[in-house]
Amino acid sequence: MSWLSSNLVKVGQKERAIITVAGIAPDVDGIGLLLDPIIRAFGGTSNYWGQWHHTLHSFTFCMLIAAASYVLAKANKFTVACVAFIVFHLHLLFDLVGSRGPDGYQWPIPYLEPFSDLYTLTWQHQWALNAWQNVVIGFVLLISVGLVAKRYHRSPFEVISKRMDEAFVRMVQRTF
Repeated sequence: MSWLSSNLVKVGQKERAIITVAGIAPDVDGIGLLLDPIIRAFGGTSNYWGQWHHTLHSFTFCMLIAAASYVLAKANKFTVACVAFIVFHLHLLFDLVGSRGPDGYQWPIPYLEPFSDLYTLTWQHQWALNAWQNVVIGFVLLISVGLVAKRYHRSPFEVISKRMDEAFVRMVQRTF
């Protein structure tokens, strides 16, 4: 979603990468999902997943990401920062409506942390992460990536590797 959004403004590859990372940045707080088992495997104890998951889904972290986007962009700095701000909030919106856990737990969004816990966002109709709505949204986003790859000869892989990007675009060109 964030990479597709970055294609709605005239920016270069580096700026698209910055916007893309801004859109997924809130999920950095999920690192405990990877760290906890590793720490336990070496005899330690940790609960980084429980302590930190969703703590970076906040306005404070959004402002930090928008500021970093402004600083890191080489061109169109203000545009990049604004789009980074927007895609960060799109991430929060998507989490708010469609990220209920398999156990039925509604993941709240602590929007004003670390300054206040008074404004925590939840939505009582939040659908499960694996619900049909997310499958449909994922499919539409995937088709959209293919359309952008065909028309503009670039893909989300440009953020990772030029060779992967070129290979994906070639595949899309041959297939469609």
